[in-house]
Amino acid sequence: MNKNTPSTPDHGKPLEEMTAADFERASRAASTRRENAKDVRYFVQQGGALPASPAVMVAWLTKVASQLAPATIQRRMVSVGQWHKENGYPSPLDDPQVKRVFSGIGRTVGLAQRTVAPLVRDDLLAVLAAVERQKPMRAARDSALLLMMFCAALRRGSAINVRVEDITEHELGIDLILRRSKTDQAGKGLVVSIPYAQGSKCPVKAIAKWRELSGITTGYLFRSVNKHDQIGDDKLHADSVCRIVKHAVKLAGLDESKYSSHSARAGFVTSAASAQMPLAEIAQVTKHRGMQSLQRYLRVVDQRRTKSLL
Repeated sequence: MNKNTPSTPDHGKPLEEMTAADFERASRAASTRRENAKDVRYFVQQGGALPASPAVMVAWLTKVASQLAPATIQRRMVSVGQWHKENGYPSPLDDPQVKRVFSGIGRTVGLAQRTVAPLVRDDLLAVLAAVERQKPMRAARDSALLLMMFCAALRRGSAINVRVEDITEHELGIDLILRRSKTDQAGKGLVVSIPYAQGSKCPVKAIAKWRELSGITTGYLFRSVNKHDQIGDDKLHADSVCRIVKHAVKLAGLDESKYSSHSARAGFVTSAASAQMPLAEIAQVTKHRGMQSLQRYLRVVDQRRTKSLL
């Protein structure tokens, strides 16, 4: 291939060699495709077969109804349906009996999704104090990561893809360019501003400290740190973010099973709502395109403010 021929990062093919199927796959993020493929593998391992007939899907649903959370079953069904669509087979999800069986599982078990605990401001401060007791390099990285994810309300995929070149310093703090995110799969780019904090736990200063200690001047900002406090060359893996959050809250004496990598983002929204920050300002940070998700957090905060009638 001529080095001047444009290619896609996921496929490595010249544009003129890409098929309609390649472009259709490119419409979904690589991480989404990996998760879909993982779901399909689990489906087969648990007794499913591809292509799946409605009878096979009904048998699988009956088998896993007592083993998996309904939300997990639903996600794997969607992935299996996507596999059939991409490979030219009719989807078993369109079958009336499959729909009725899944509906019955929902009525029996419930379809409520598990929600993680938000890492709200006061808990975050306690977690940061605990994190700082780690070895210097790990403490600096984890503090910068947690503060950035909280103050910019970042998802883990956005956080691990921040590069040094994407950071612009100014008198009020820093700007981050998010080259691609969950709500920006086309890669148009989003700018997120992080201001200096008034308190001692400042995300801008924490990021600067991590950059100084690590010596990272180009490339991905957050990288692995081994047990000897040595920095790796590759960017931090998405799954590692969840482990870092769980380890950090455990150090602070919190129940790690209740937290995940989404807890920092959820913590910002919950803390902002509790501080009565206007909804438009919260959405400006979170980059929500719709308000439905934000309203869920606000309803919880509003309910907690309701005074007892007794």
